[in-house]
Amino acid sequence: MKVKINACGQDLEINLEEYGKGNKGMPILFVHGIPTNARLWRHVQKNLEGNFHSYAMDMVGYGQSSMPLDDFEHTFNNQAEAIKGVIEELGIKGNVVLVGHDHGGGVCQVFASKYCDYISRLVLLNPVAYDYWPVLEVEAFNGLVGASDEVLAGAMPGAVAQFAGLMRTGSHDKIAFTDKNVKENYLCHWGRDGLTGFKSLVKICSQPTNEETLAVDHKKITCPTAVFWALHDAWMPKESGERLKQDIAGPVRLQFIERAGHWSQEDRPDEVAAMIEDFITEWEGVKI
Repeated sequence: MKVKINACGQDLEINLEEYGKGNKGMPILFVHGIPTNARLWRHVQKNLEGNFHSYAMDMVGYGQSSMPLDDFEHTFNNQAEAIKGVIEELGIKGNVVLVGHDHGGGVCQVFASKYCDYISRLVLLNPVAYDYWPVLEVEAFNGLVGASDEVLAGAMPGAVAQFAGLMRTGSHDKIAFTDKNVKENYLCHWGRDGLTGFKSLVKICSQPTNEETLAVDHKKITCPTAVFWALHDAWMPKESGERLKQDIAGPVRLQFIERAGHWSQEDRPDEVAAMIEDFITEWEGVKI
């Protein structure tokens, strides 16, 4: 499904992957990171659909959502405004569990520090935080900022060839990221409309900064929060999760995931889903 929102003065269309429609359990909104999309959460959503109505959004510039190339800056704060618009459009303000991963986890920290009253719970799964990022693979795209269409067209095949390897680097056992999975669920969207998708990826990688993540006031995050950390993450160290537990003002559960890499939604979706459900039901009916 798609919803229309206005964020940062822009009319945008946001794609949502929806599971468990009609369930009366607390709604869940999933937010992905770089360089994935809402489909990253499909297995987790499938595991939860018996009890929860969930949505996974393609952030602005990703997947099947709007890909503005000129007027929208892909900062954490601007993506947080898009989340605000989605929550308002879905009519789930104040009741939703917000779940963020990677870059989306950084966006969710910004969102929760500004609009904590919009959410009932926060779940952070190996999020970017503080100055532990951007990683080298993301920084590499800075060299293509402002490049001509000819240069971008020449660079795109190389980026495509390396994409599957990048995803496998972030996986614990590599098996989840078959070529078929990579092509059908991830790579296809970066080839949208000729060079539009690739240009969007370049822009997305170049604009968020660790100044934004360092500026997050975690003392304003007062809702119950879970920080779930896959221990075999090639990019994000568990020390970041330990810092978040100390800095977030509300009650925080820090829990580690064995035998999972950065893409734990693909490595161990059943475990991720079980941890989310346990966290939600633990705090069910509690208002803080």
